[in-house]
Amino acid sequence: MDVEEVVERILASRPDLTRDEVLRMIEEKASKTGPAMSMLSAALSVARELGVKIDLDFEPGTQIGKLVTGLSDVTVTGRIMSLRRVRKFRRRDGRTGKMASMVIADETGSVRVVLWDEKAELVESGELEVGQVVQVAHAYTREGLGGRLELHVGPRGSVLVNPPGVDESKYPSPFPEPIPICEISPEERQVSVEGFVLSMRALTKFRRPDGSEGKVLRLVLADETGSVPCVLWDDAAEACEDLEVGSRLKLLGARVRESLTGKIELHVERASQIEILPGKAELPPGEMVKVAELTPGQPSVNLLVKVLRVGGLRELRTGRVATLVVADETGSVRLDLWDDKAELAGRIRPGDVLLVRNASVRERRGKIMLSLGRTGSLEVNPEGLELEIPSVTEAELKALGEITGEGGPYTVEVVIETAPELREVVTSRGERVAVASTRVSDGTGEMRLSVWRDLADQLVALPVGTKIRVHNVWAKEGPFGLELTSGVDSFIEVVEEPGGP
Repeated sequence: MDVEEVVERILASRPDLTRDEVLRMIEEKASKTGPAMSMLSAALSVARELGVKIDLDFEPGTQIGKLVTGLSDVTVTGRIMSLRRVRKFRRRDGRTGKMASMVIADETGSVRVVLWDEKAELVESGELEVGQVVQVAHAYTREGLGGRLELHVGPRGSVLVNPPGVDESKYPSPFPEPIPICEISPEERQVSVEGFVLSMRALTKFRRPDGSEGKVLRLVLADETGSVPCVLWDDAAEACEDLEVGSRLKLLGARVRESLTGKIELHVERASQIEILPGKAELPPGEMVKVAELTPGQPSVNLLVKVLRVGGLRELRTGRVATLVVADETGSVRLDLWDDKAELAGRIRPGDVLLVRNASVRERRGKIMLSLGRTGSLEVNPEGLELEIPSVTEAELKALGEITGEGGPYTVEVVIETAPELREVVTSRGERVAVASTRVSDGTGEMRLSVWRDLADQLVALPVGTKIRVHNVWAKEGPFGLELTSGVDSFIEVVEEPGGP
């Protein structure tokens, strides 16, 4: 079959098109794909796009195992087992040439195929990928380095991707069969695995020495036998950028490497394939840490905590954030929920239990903080997981009589002496927020207490005579002298109702 026959079949099925229109579509398809695409390949591609079915008697050509040196017009069909990137070189006449290579295989053997000049651009453009079945036509054989047979594709040759009528099941797979993660060993060069995303970081971009931009995405893949760190590069990283914890993946032909610390990790590059599988995995609780065990720089931690305070949603230059104060039996910590996780703050209440996965730990002004973004997950009141915590005192418990100047943070246990007054103020950023102020005492002294935002609503609801413990407050000079004021990670505990024992 030639281009003219394909055009005739298209016109017979699509009388709404003219010959000139069909020929123009074929020429555009060939030009967009690059000069290495034959006009016949472009015509068949246009036919498929127009819904025109063309049944061809597929002629696979010579079996690879029967190739010998010295052949001048060879057609073979095989599956791409590996690809080598394009290499440029200088010819004797000063012109620049290009060369790329691939290994293809059928049921009888494999052969290295050398692609020259415009045919090499099929690799450069990404049209050729590992795993595709291709037909190499009008090529020639020669003896390569080490006496091994090679197939060369020059100006007369062509490469047809996924030739019509081919039975792909007859060609070997370039990838090993998936194995359990626990069976991965450093001795293996390539493996295939299937599992779910246990944790992941955001995609990052970098500049290569040649000036091109690279992309990398790091995640941890797990199955029922174990977990393994995975490094996804460029197209694979971009394809998985929007995944979430729990997403299911199959990695085919991932390269096994040892990290600088001697641990096994998998690298997914151009020679690998990645399949995003449907559904999400039910994640196990995972290895939990306690608040007291948090250290700055931990990239991925899991915690079970109880909510002590829920702050409002704020718009910052870096995104939307909602701040919570959470605790377990070892202490309390500030938890910042970013972007899509910040939206969850509207349905979280003090007293809720949170299962936090893949949070990062940082330090600000000497205090540990947790941050949970898109690559983490948050489960509110998970079934079967409960947490009872005693009264939490993180900052130093301080008597009012001992506070004589600015400082903090402190925890104070005080009684509300006057009905809290609520007012609205405008911050330096132009934000309107609520502030509640009252007089409090503890037997050693009396001070003014002012709390902001959501704490203002909580304080106003408490009657005079209530004993409260206010955590992480600061002593500052205000319009009425030295007073206590709340911060982002402050929270209030009710210790005793009025008239209590």
